[in-house]
Amino acid sequence: MLMYLYPFFAALFVTSLIVVTKPLHMHMTAKSRNMSARQSLHIIPTPRVGGLSLVIGYIVGMFFLPVDVFDLTMLLGISTIPVFLGGFGEDMGFDVSSTKRLILSFISAVLAILVFQTWVTDVGLSYLWFMTYGTFGSLVFTIVLTGGISHSINLIDGLNGLSMGVSMMISLGLAGLAYSFEDYSILMMCGVVLSSVAGLFIFNFPFGKIFLGDAGAYSMGHVLTWIGILLISRNPEIAPFSVMLLFFWPVMDMLFAIYRRLRTGRRLDQPDRLHFHQLVMRGLELVFFGKKKRNWSNPLATMIILPMAATPIVTAQFVYQSDRASVVSFGVFLILFVLTYLAGMAWARRWAKVGTRRTSVR
Repeated sequence: MLMYLYPFFAALFVTSLIVVTKPLHMHMTAKSRNMSARQSLHIIPTPRVGGLSLVIGYIVGMFFLPVDVFDLTMLLGISTIPVFLGGFGEDMGFDVSSTKRLILSFISAVLAILVFQTWVTDVGLSYLWFMTYGTFGSLVFTIVLTGGISHSINLIDGLNGLSMGVSMMISLGLAGLAYSFEDYSILMMCGVVLSSVAGLFIFNFPFGKIFLGDAGAYSMGHVLTWIGILLISRNPEIAPFSVMLLFFWPVMDMLFAIYRRLRTGRRLDQPDRLHFHQLVMRGLELVFFGKKKRNWSNPLATMIILPMAATPIVTAQFVYQSDRASVVSFGVFLILFVLTYLAGMAWARRWAKVGTRRTSVR
C-alpha cells in the first residue's frame, strides 16, 4: 500500500505548485473565455492544467511497480500522449477544437491497439453490427468506444470534484473486478491512477482551486477505458457489460447530449447547458442559494450526483459473471437516468414559471 503514496504525493506536490504560483501563469492556464464555456459553472478564473499533476503522479507511481506491471503502465502512458497533448493545447488557449481532440483520442486508441495487440471482440451481445464485420468491425468499435469515453469524461468535468470523483469510483470499480479474478497487475494499475487523481482532487473539491482540464479529462478517459479493455482481454470470464456499467454515468450523459443536439438540429460539437450536473446545480440555485452562492451549489451538486453515479459501479461488482444480468442492469439504469432527467427538466420549467410570476407580482 505504501507504493501508492508516491503517486499521491507527487500529484499533490505539483498541484500545490500550480495553485501557489497561480498569479504567475494565470494568463496562460486560465483562458479568459472559460467563463462563457463549460467552466461557466464556476465564478473565479482558475488554472485548468490539472492534467499535469495527473501525468506526474502516474509517471512517478509506475516506477514503484513490479517490472511486468511497469511495462503495462508505461505502454498505456505512451499511448495517451496524443490525446494528452491535444487537451493540453486547448487548456493553454491554443484553440484545439473538440473535433481535433476527438481525432487525437482515436489516434491514442490506435496506438493502444498496436502496443497491446488487443481490442474489443465481444460485448456480450453477439448480434451487434460490428460483430458481423470480424476484426475490422471490432477495431473500429474499439477506437470509437475509447474516443467516446474519453470525450464523455471531459463532458462531466463541469463541477468541482465531479469528473475526478467519478474517475476515482471507476478506478475502484475496475480494481474490485480485478481483485475478484486475482489480476493483481490491473489492480496495481488502478491503484496508481486512483492515487494520482486523489492528489489533485484535494485541491479541486470542494473549493475548485484547480480544474482537471481537457488534458486531464481526455487522458483519464483513455487510461480508464484501456484498463477496462485489458481487464476483459486478460479475464474473458468477465461480462463486458459489467465493465460498461462502471462507465455508465459519463457515457449516458454524453449519449443524452448527442440526442439533445440531434433533436434540436444543433451541431454535435456545439456545447449546451443542459447536462445532468448543470440541471442539478441550477435547481439548487433556484431553490436555496441563488447564483451569488455558487461556491455552495457547485460542490453540493457533486455530492448529490456522485452516489447516483456510484450505483451502477457497485452493481457491476455483483453481476460481472453474467452477460444477461449486466445487460439488464445497464438497461434499467438507462431508463432511470432518462426518467430522472426528464422529471428534473419538467420540475425546472415549473419552478422557473413560478419564479417569473413572483417577479411580475412584485
